[in-house]
Amino acid sequence: MAAAPSGASAQGHDAQVSIDVPKGKMKSVRLRRLPLGTSLAVAVAASGGLRVALVSARELQSTTPKAIFSGGLEHKMAFKVVIPESGDYYLVLDNRRGPNDVQATAAVRAEPRQQPPPTRPPVREKNDERAGLARPFAT
Repeated sequence: MAAAPSGASAQGHDAQVSIDVPKGKMKSVRLRRLPLGTSLAVAVAASGGLRVALVSARELQSTTPKAIFSGGLEHKMAFKVVIPESGDYYLVLDNRRGPNDVQATAAVRAEPRQQPPPTRPPVREKNDERAGLARPFAT
């Protein structure tokens, strides 16, 4: 298994990894310390069929882990998820039912959570009549 960062910027981080998944086996790639709200885009290309899942490290400790994403591919697939809680995650490549060894490449792009722009309080005119509002009560 070989990992090579393919670039990083203020907007996000990219990584690419090549993995040999023998028939009857699973392999996983750990994605460390992903913050809450991170947008994660994953593209997987493989020489044969695989099951692909993204699972949190916390879920892997349960007796019946639930994946954030799970799907099958013949040669290519891509998906995008938003990380629901901070922590480590695993990209799992499952070839347990496959008849042949599979060579796979996974490209991952992590974008930080987009902060909404700050909201400004409404601007109030000094004189309500100039703002087009008539005063209902005279003082």
